Amino acid sequence: MTSFSRHARRAMPLTLLAAAAAAYGRAAVAQDLPEPPPQPEAPAPKETVTEELIRMLQMSKVLAPEDAERLIGRLRSEQAPATAAAPAEPKGRVRVPYIPESEKQKIRDEIRDGMIATAKIENWAQPNTFPDWVKRVKIGGDIRLREEFDFLDSSNDPFLINFQSINSGSPYNVGTPLANQVSPPLINTTEDREAFRVRARLDVSGTISDEVKSVFRFTTGNNTNPVSTNQTLGNSFNKLSFVIDRAYLTYKPEDLPLAGLVMWGGRMPSPFQGTELTWDEDLNFDGLAATYKARAGGGVWPFLTLGGFSVQNTAFDFPATAADKSASRDRWLLAAQLGADWTIQPEMVLSGAVAYYDYIDLEGKTSSECLAPTTSFSCDTDDSRPAFLQKGNTLYAIRNLQLAAAGDPEYQYFGLATPYRLLDANIKFDWAVAGPIHLMFDADYVRNLAYDKNDVLGKVPVNNYGAGLDTDGDGVEDIAGAYKGGDTGYLAQLRVGYPVIRMRGEWSVGGGYRRIESDAVVDAFNDSDFHLGGSNAKGFVLGGSLGVSKNAWITGRYFSATEVSGPPLAIDVLQLDLNARF
Repeated sequence: MTSFSRHARRAMPLTLLAAAAAAYGRAAVAQDLPEPPPQPEAPAPKETVTEELIRMLQMSKVLAPEDAERLIGRLRSEQAPATAAAPAEPKGRVRVPYIPESEKQKIRDEIRDGMIATAKIENWAQPNTFPDWVKRVKIGGDIRLREEFDFLDSSNDPFLINFQSINSGSPYNVGTPLANQVSPPLINTTEDREAFRVRARLDVSGTISDEVKSVFRFTTGNNTNPVSTNQTLGNSFNKLSFVIDRAYLTYKPEDLPLAGLVMWGGRMPSPFQGTELTWDEDLNFDGLAATYKARAGGGVWPFLTLGGFSVQNTAFDFPATAADKSASRDRWLLAAQLGADWTIQPEMVLSGAVAYYDYIDLEGKTSSECLAPTTSFSCDTDDSRPAFLQKGNTLYAIRNLQLAAAGDPEYQYFGLATPYRLLDANIKFDWAVAGPIHLMFDADYVRNLAYDKNDVLGKVPVNNYGAGLDTDGDGVEDIAGAYKGGDTGYLAQLRVGYPVIRMRGEWSVGGGYRRIESDAVVDAFNDSDFHLGGSNAKGFVLGGSLGVSKNAWITGRYFSATEVSGPPLAIDVLQLDLNARF
């Protein structure tokens, strides 16, 4: 039985009651009927027809029990005087009680109000709709299939240490090699690779009020890499991981003087205008942020964004193997960005912004004198090593090891050799040159104001050296090369076509160039595709997209990059994507 049929059956008593009320609207008239054959007298009915109709409405849940009893009580009280004063009716005569028009109208109104209330609660008008809270929840998402080809030059330096692997595991012995000691973990720099990858994301947003909203996003990926949501297929048909990528609240007041303010709290997308020179597109921020945007006249909308974000917390029981615990050394990012959007013409918009990003206590700290004869021993600044690295930033050994005897192992961890206080300036230009076809230009410049080459050299860095000299021809450098770190990066890129691909036949093409010195940015958080992630890289990017159906499109990108300084490291990356959103 359909929902409509059920509600139709429930409404049938109302039709009966309406017919009875129409009959009562005529003046009550007593009529003499032909004398029936003699029959035993039937007992007088306990309830009138009207009362029975009201009971039926109560049983159908159109009227609440208390409302039904009140209506019946009113009927009986109004009929009682007339019944007491009326003379005995001759046998065979039927009398219809008279109900005043005002009372009939009251009954109609109360029944109608009860019916409307029940209809609203049970969605009689739209029986297949959902409760009100469902209307305030929106669900969306996307999926991306990617075939990636990584081309690594055979002349690259094969000895590129994977410091992320060391820092996330046991310390490595950098002293006299032990018997059967293997080399440190190394990054592949010479052999090409191919990978089939997938990314799936599910967004759930809920409107709590006109001003407050909540957002959750679930995605493929893991809890160790903050700049990638890809998962490589081909793991013996094993299942994928699904993690919470975003979970935040937004507050956007509508009334003056706070109109134009937006606040975020939780794990949120980047609130800053910028490019992948500084922030990877998959990176999210943990903390609080606020943006205020106001109209200044002449099509100019200045804005100010402030934020405070937790980058890394000290483990609760650090160091785990020592009774004497270390003080907290939490790492934070404090950020401010000032900019403006200028609508030069309705089809032409220029945006510019200057940001200051101050990382608190992100650099490594040299420990006090430490005895660590095995990998299970801790030193008091081990937690100053970064939790995640890609590659490029200058590192140094952070343990001040004291050896019990010459030749003892020297188990080391590695920290960032410089503080990071970044000044970033970027512009975006968007011009609708021919209807939906846009010309879009981005430029970005960043500099690490805290970088001091002499301070870095004083810590004896372990990477980013130039080529040394092999004086005896044995293939081993006898004279080390000079340290070649740097503090500056820039990017410029141009794109033509549809800003967002939504329909079949829509397209865009573009390209750009970027150069990032070793310590211009924190390599953990910038683009993970260019040069396979990190800093100390320069090169170009080409790409294009084409819509193949509604909300489905293909994308191709080619990255060609090499090192800015240090040992040779040329990496080209080709990505072919099939994307779909809902």
